[in-house]
Amino acid sequence: MKNDQNEKIGWLQSIGLSIVQEFKHIIRDEAVIIFFVALAVVYPPLYSLIYNPEVVHDAPVVVVDDSRSELSREFIRNLDATPDVKVKDYASDMEQARDMMARKKCYGIVYFPADFETEVKRGNQGHVSLYCDMSVMMRYKAMLTALTNVQMETGSRIQSDKAARLISLDGGLVESRQVPLGNTSMGIASAVLPFVLVYVLQQGMIMGIAMLHAGSMGRRRRNRGYDRLDEAKAPPGAMLIGKMLVHLIYYLIPAIFALHVVPLIFKFPMNGNVFEIILIMVPFLMASSFFGQVMRVFVNNREGVFLVMAFTSLIFIFLTGVSWPNYQIAPYWQVLSNMIPGYWAATAYVQMQVCGASLSQMHNFYIALWVLAGVYFVLAYLIELYVLRPKYRAMQLESELDPEALQKRILYQQGDDDMLNPELLEEDDE
Repeated sequence: MKNDQNEKIGWLQSIGLSIVQEFKHIIRDEAVIIFFVALAVVYPPLYSLIYNPEVVHDAPVVVVDDSRSELSREFIRNLDATPDVKVKDYASDMEQARDMMARKKCYGIVYFPADFETEVKRGNQGHVSLYCDMSVMMRYKAMLTALTNVQMETGSRIQSDKAARLISLDGGLVESRQVPLGNTSMGIASAVLPFVLVYVLQQGMIMGIAMLHAGSMGRRRRNRGYDRLDEAKAPPGAMLIGKMLVHLIYYLIPAIFALHVVPLIFKFPMNGNVFEIILIMVPFLMASSFFGQVMRVFVNNREGVFLVMAFTSLIFIFLTGVSWPNYQIAPYWQVLSNMIPGYWAATAYVQMQVCGASLSQMHNFYIALWVLAGVYFVLAYLIELYVLRPKYRAMQLESELDPEALQKRILYQQGDDDMLNPELLEEDDE
C-alpha cells in the first residue's frame, strides 16, 4: 500500500515538475507568448474591426429603364426606399451605365427591358437584371437582397390585385415576412466570426506548442542532445498532463476575452449562457493542447512552425462548414473534420451563442470534445514514448561519438558546407 501511495505521490510531483518546466519554457520564449497571449487577444478584435460595419446600407446603383412605364418607375421608387440600396442616377443605355461603374460612381446596374410592363400585364414573367461589382461580397448581398424583396412585394401585390377582381379580398393574397433568427442583423461578421474566433484559439495554441518544441530541439542541438530544462525526468503521461494544465491556465482568460468580451464590444449575437460556454471550452482547450502535442512531431525548427500554420489554418476553417455546408462535402472530409477539436467547439459555440442552444442540447458535441481529448492524449503519449524520447537518446548517443555532429548537421542543412571543411577554417584563422 505504501509503495502504491509513494508512486502516486511521485507521479503528482512529476506533474508539478512538468508544470514548472513548461512555465519556464513559455516565459523565456517571446514567440510563444505572442502565440499564447497576444494572438488570442489581438486577432479577434482585429478581425471584428475589418468586418465593421458588417451590413452595407445605401449601396449606390444606376438604373437603365428601357421600359419607361408606370410599373418600372414604381419598382425603382420601392427599390430606392429600401435601406440597402440607393438609386444614384439614371443611364440612357448600358454602355453609359458600364462607364459609370468603371469610374466607381456606382457599384451596380439595374436594367429594365422594354417589354417589362407588357409581359407582366400579359401574365408572363417580367425580367429585371442586376449587374453588380463583385469586388466586395457585402455590396452584392445588399443589392441582391433589396432587389429580391422588392420583386416579391411587387409580384404579391399584382397577384392580389388580380384576385381582388374575382373575390372579396381586403389584404394581400400572400403576406411575405422575413424574420431572421439568431443573427438578427443578417451581418456577415455575425455569421462568420463566431467560427473564426474559436479557430484563432485552437491555431494559436497549436502554434505555441510547436514553437515550444522547436525551441527545445534547438537547445538539444546546441547541448549535445540535452535540454537545459530536462523533460525526461517526468514520465510521459505526467509530462503531457502538466503541459496541458499550463496551456489551459494560459488560454482560459484569452478564451473568455475572445468568445465573450469581443462579441459584447462589437454587438455580435449573444444568446448563450456564459457559464455553459466556458464549460464547453474547457474540453476544447484540453483537446487542442493534446492535439498540438501530437502535431509537434512534425516540427524540428522554428521555420517549420509557420509551415504547419500555413498548411492547416485554411483547411481547418473550410472544414467547419462556414463557407460550404459540412453535410455536402465528401465523406472523407467529414471524417477529417470530426477529428479536429475546433469543428465541434465552433459548431457548438455558434449554436449556443447565436441560436441560444443550451449545453444539454449540445451534449453530443460536449462528449465528442472529451473523447477527442482522450484520444489525442493517448496519441501524444505514444509519440512521446516511442518517437520523441528515442530521438532524444539518439541525438545524445551521436554527440558522444562526435561532439560536433549536431552542429555540423545544422550547418549542412543551412547550406554552409564550407564551414565543415577544416582546411578552410584554418585559412580563415590565418
